[in-house]
Amino acid sequence: MDLSGRKTAIIVATSALWLVINYLGWKDQYLVSMYLGVVLMLLYMMLGLAKQGTLSKKLLSFCLIPWAVLWSVSFYLADYFAAMFAGTMPSFTILGFHPSFAATVVGYWIGGMLTLTFMYNSLKDEWLSQKDWDNFKAKIKSIDEKKKEEQYERNC
Repeated sequence: MDLSGRKTAIIVATSALWLVINYLGWKDQYLVSMYLGVVLMLLYMMLGLAKQGTLSKKLLSFCLIPWAVLWSVSFYLADYFAAMFAGTMPSFTILGFHPSFAATVVGYWIGGMLTLTFMYNSLKDEWLSQKDWDNFKAKIKSIDEKKKEEQYERNC
């Protein structure tokens, strides 16, 4: 997926999302704000994972979309259980947690980390291949050499 022509639009969209999320939070619309936060993070991750403006369809399909769905489901379940047990003590716990908090722990925290860990381990060549890493190191080395040459010339 080519993002090179869409970078500015995505940055403007993320800025607008920050404003909308804060406004909705002030208006006690937390669930909508959390869903928009998923969209915000998804856009940031898409930009961050794009190599020279191109996002791998594998990363989008097998990591980013499942991550976004998992976070959204965890927010929905947290809201569902919070409303179900509002003002009462739940008759059960999940892993020792209130069901609404368990949804957050399992889906948002553990599930999110597992999804991103899967990406790192299984699809690492999609986001940082050995060739890309070697090119990056060579670029840094040439910058360092150029700075050393400039410093040497100033000192002479």
